[in-house]
This record gives sequence, C-alpha cells and structure tokens, in this order.
Amino acid sequence: MDFKSTIGQDSVKDYLIEAVENDRLPHAMLFLGSSGFGPLAMALSLAQYIMCQQKEGKDSCGVCSNCKKSAKLIHPDIHYTYPTIGTKMTSADLLKEWRQFIDQGVYQSSQEWFNLIGGENKQGNITKDECSRILKVLSLKTFEGQYKIHILWMAEFLGKQGNRLLKIIEEPPQNTIFILVAEDQDAILNTILSRCQIISFRPIDDDTIASSLLDRIQDMDPTLANQLAFLSDGDLGRALTLVDRADQLSANIWLDWLRLAYKGSGIELSMWVDKFNKIDKESQKGFMQYGLHFLREMLLAKLNENHQIRLPDNEKLALMKLLPLVTLDHIQQMITLIDANIFHLGRNANGRILMLDSSIQMHYLLRGAEKQLEIIKSNVI
Repeated sequence: MDFKSTIGQDSVKDYLIEAVENDRLPHAMLFLGSSGFGPLAMALSLAQYIMCQQKEGKDSCGVCSNCKKSAKLIHPDIHYTYPTIGTKMTSADLLKEWRQFIDQGVYQSSQEWFNLIGGENKQGNITKDECSRILKVLSLKTFEGQYKIHILWMAEFLGKQGNRLLKIIEEPPQNTIFILVAEDQDAILNTILSRCQIISFRPIDDDTIASSLLDRIQDMDPTLANQLAFLSDGDLGRALTLVDRADQLSANIWLDWLRLAYKGSGIELSMWVDKFNKIDKESQKGFMQYGLHFLREMLLAKLNENHQIRLPDNEKLALMKLLPLVTLDHIQQMITLIDANIFHLGRNANGRILMLDSSIQMHYLLRGAEKQLEIIKSNVI
C-alpha cells in the first residue's frame, strides 16, 4: 500500500516521510487512533515506503520487487501480529485470513476481524506464544532488505503479555522497526507506551471522506456521499459501513430499546432482551458503540443548541424528542452505563442478565429525569 492510497492524515504522512529521508525514524512507534482514521493503512504504507528500492518523490514506486511483495503482504522482512482466538494460537496460524482481511479494506475494526475468523462470541488476545514468535522472527537476519519491520495491530490485546516484549522494543536488533497500532491507549502497559513515540491520528475531514466514497463507489450520489461523511464523524470505516446500511440494524434496535425502557413494560422488555441475547457478542458490542455515539450527540445537543447532530433524520428526531426529558447528569449516567456494558461484554458477561439490569437502570434514568422536570416546572408555576 502506498501513501497516496492512505486517506487524509497529511501531517502524519509528511512527518514520517521526512523522518525516513533524514534517517531519523524512531525504532518504535505507536499509531494511535480509531481504525477508521487510518492508522493501519499508514503503518502498511510506511512499511512499503521504507522497503521501496526506487522511491518516487514522497511515495513508494509500487513497481519494484519490494513494493509488490509489501502490497501482497508476502515480504519476508515485514512481519505482522494481530489478535487471535485461543491460548495457543499465533498470528502465523491466521496469515491467510489476515491477507484476506487486508484485501477487504484497511479501515476495518477488530469487530470485522473477529467476524472473519469466527470469534464473534469469544475474547481475542495476543498470546504468550505469539510474543515468543515475535522474539524469534526478529532475531533472524534480514532476507532482502536493509530493515526488519514488525507491525503489531491492536496492541491493546497484548495485555500483560506485553511485558515479554519490553526489552526488544527498548533495545531492538539493528535496523529493526516496531509499528504498534492501537485504539485505546489506556489498555496498553505504561512500560510499553514509554518506549514508543506516540503518533496520534485525528478524525478525517468530511470533504476528504466524501471524496473517498465517490472514488470507491461507482455512480454514488454526491449528496449522499456528503451526508454519510457528515454522519461518520471523521471515521472512514464507519462511512463505508453506513453505505451498506449495516449499522442501521443497531440504530433500529437502539431506538426500540429506548422506547421500551421508557415505557417500562417488563414483558416487552424481557422479549426484547431474549432477542438481543441471540445475536453474537461482537454485534452486541456494536449496538453499545452505536449507543455511545447517540448519547454523545445528545450530550453535545444539550450543551449547545446550535450543535449539528450527526445522526440520520429518524434518529435525530428521536433524539430531539428525548432531549427535553433528560438532564446533563442523567445523560452522563447513561453514558457510564453503556460504557460499563462494553467492558463487561468484552469479558464474556451474560448478555441477557446484563441487558435486563441495564433496561431497569435506563427506565429509572429516563423516567427520573422526566419527574425531575415536572417538579421544576410545578415550582416555577
């Protein structure tokens, strides 16, 4: 993958290119940001640029032997690590699936990766055996290039196993470059963070996302592209998902849940929870992530009446109806509730029990806010 295929993030590109040209590239970097902002795309582009034998200006040539092998993920001096399922698995066991995943798009999230490898209801991790494999492959001499490059995607899945890599990250073999890619800085050991130069990725601007959608999708309506870019909140992966309307299911389920939670019918809520419990764990997490986005927009709209709500029209209408019923404190409590649900689902909590409890809490938050508003109004009158 070359730099011109990486969408946006021009300041990051310029910094990396200049660092390579001046031989000042850090030996360990952490590309930090949402998958849809392009940190993995940038890591792959940088690796190809470093290996390129005939650099053209500020990009790789794309035609030399090293570029072709880098693009196909078969360069013997570029290694990859990514989350797997099970305690004994290593990334080498899923190399075929990894190439398929990258071929489908480099702006996908870990959810799409786990869906591909059949791990929807299981917890992913980067294992002890994988860390041993990293130490082994990086101890070997280079085969074809001057450098060895290791791209470690979703570094937050290392957990405490990251301690096994501290020495090699701090004092790597000569001409070895680590590129860690992650979304959640807080989930990475501080000892690893202190050994890496952190390069943050920001949301991609709406015009760039719209232009990318038009380039990728034949006969796409420019008006629709602009609308989806606005709704994506700077996340190209989310914009591509919106094109397929795959996340519309999460939106509809979310609105149904809010309606039932507000209503407070135990029978209806129990039936809804049973249906929710039948969908896979990653889809449940996707539902929660959408809920956080919805509540974030609600919070911003509460704080600023001129805020442009990044939601489709039907969801925006539902938000506007709820807005007078809730206080800032209740919205914050809802966000805390959903954030906790994501944490517990990530640790294989029972979806039915979790959502029954959450439904009761959401009911009291919605109705409690309404009663508080009625009391305020009665006191004013």
